[in-house]
Amino acid sequence: MNKVILLYASKHGSSKEYADMIGTELDVKAVDIAKFNCVKKEDYDTIIFVSGVYASKINKIDTIKNSFNKFDNIIICPVGFSEYNEEIKNNIENNFNQEELKKVNIFYLRGALDISKLSFLEKMMMNIMKKMLKKNPEENKEMLAAFDKPVSFINKDNIKDLISYVKEI
Repeated sequence: MNKVILLYASKHGSSKEYADMIGTELDVKAVDIAKFNCVKKEDYDTIIFVSGVYASKINKIDTIKNSFNKFDNIIICPVGFSEYNEEIKNNIENNFNQEELKKVNIFYLRGALDISKLSFLEKMMMNIMKKMLKKNPEENKEMLAAFDKPVSFINKDNIKDLISYVKEI
């Protein structure tokens, strides 16, 4: 296994929880993205970045994009509440240009939603979303349930493919 740096950006805890899980499995320390500028990038071959997806944008992705050429292996782990599907895949890929997409390996991780942890503005946006979701309640049952009580899909099984991949490089 190469020398790995594991970074995370976590607003509400899911990304940090996954980063800690990944760090335990790979025996590397998870580092908050805020400390990325202090990291000697030349000491690492592989970067793993775990971060939440908000309105289709990977949180803090621009912080590491300028350093892509410093790493042999770039692994991005977007964390989102929704089940992974073609639309989610396309939204995540839209965070990168074509050249960047050729360099990155993406491992989507399903996270959690606890409305009580959201900021006032985020809660307002979620209430608008809730009204839209109520138009198709059967189709959006899982998401609507998260408005009543916290829901988590965070699970060690979700990182298996990522861990295998990293151990093979």
